[in-house]
Amino acid sequence: MKKRLLAVVLSLTMTAGLLMGCGSAAEENAAPETEEARETGTETEAAQAAQEVAENVQGTGDPEPFKIGFPWDTSSTDPTWISIYDSVKVAVEAAGGELVNVQTDLSADDLINNVSELISRDCDGILFMPASDSMLPTVDAMCAEAGVYWGTMFRTISDEEIREQVYASEWFAGGCNENDEECAANVVKTMASMGVENLCCINIAKGDTSSDLRDMGAAKGAEEAGVKILNTTYDIAVTTDMTKTIESYIAAYPEMDGILLLGTYCDAALPTIEKALSDHNKAGEVIVGRIDFDSTMGEYLEAGSFHVSYGGQQQIDPLISSVILVNKVIGTPLEEEGPCIIITPYLELTTAEESTQFNEFFLGDTTVYTKEEIKESMIRFYDPNVTKESVEKLLEGFSIADVVERHG
Repeated sequence: MKKRLLAVVLSLTMTAGLLMGCGSAAEENAAPETEEARETGTETEAAQAAQEVAENVQGTGDPEPFKIGFPWDTSSTDPTWISIYDSVKVAVEAAGGELVNVQTDLSADDLINNVSELISRDCDGILFMPASDSMLPTVDAMCAEAGVYWGTMFRTISDEEIREQVYASEWFAGGCNENDEECAANVVKTMASMGVENLCCINIAKGDTSSDLRDMGAAKGAEEAGVKILNTTYDIAVTTDMTKTIESYIAAYPEMDGILLLGTYCDAALPTIEKALSDHNKAGEVIVGRIDFDSTMGEYLEAGSFHVSYGGQQQIDPLISSVILVNKVIGTPLEEEGPCIIITPYLELTTAEESTQFNEFFLGDTTVYTKEEIKESMIRFYDPNVTKESVEKLLEGFSIADVVERHG
């Protein structure tokens, strides 16, 4: 981008010099030019030059071809998993880029191998969901050596020393995360307002950054709302283990009146919980909430056996994280200094109608922002007025109703 700008400026300078040289003889025989005419001509030439420079830097054409690497399991048929991939893809393609995918199990070791492979495939940037803070210095060293930008999605960096190191790297573009602690606190307080006093929880894994923050938030919300957390179970990956966990809760805690799914990688988690409760005549008696929207929520909201969910970040976070990285790669970063970090919002969902709208407009064929919307309002190459602040302002209005209005 800088080379193109320099070429334009040099071209304008040389042209002006040639015109001055060629015009010297003619000026001797020309009628004297008024001061007003000279000023008008100078202003016009300056405006034309500025416009030409702007047109060659931003607003016309497309960036140079680029590739963004993305480790993700595309074999999953889960609608949320598919929507995450689609959200990254649409943001990359909005600026004319190519998305390069490698399969991953999302463990730290596999992700580091994924990064190595994507570097070898000549990617200009790499986006991934970190499994831990401790893996990030290794990723940064690999990308710095290769001259490849990288960014993260869905995660904040909790370790202060690692965060300071990563934020100081010129190769870390930034990324998105949500306030997981605040979200978990809010959903517990919402469930308390529905009558929950004794709560059992399920979460992804201890040591996972997001899981740990959600645990902290749930404990904070419980303390503030006077709710007792009876137990929290981790690492549930299959429905049989989910069923066993819910049945063990029912047997061990007859006072349990709430179950909160703080997070899980188990497919069909909500239907499995609901079936276990129904099999033990507890459906509707136990208030059920979750973080991360699920495509099956509407059925249970309608039946009154499921009650509240916070989510929507699964689609907006990877899209905005990709936007941050793409802008950095093509030379028009949203932040001039340091990484760009944007907090994307959690949305609250409590009705079957909202669930139906979520399934149609968040998990359907169209992403929450279209390619055209991303190009017009999030890619600085096409509009120099796009900044971190303008994107954050746009996100203030992001909601299920907003997406329905734009795409309905």
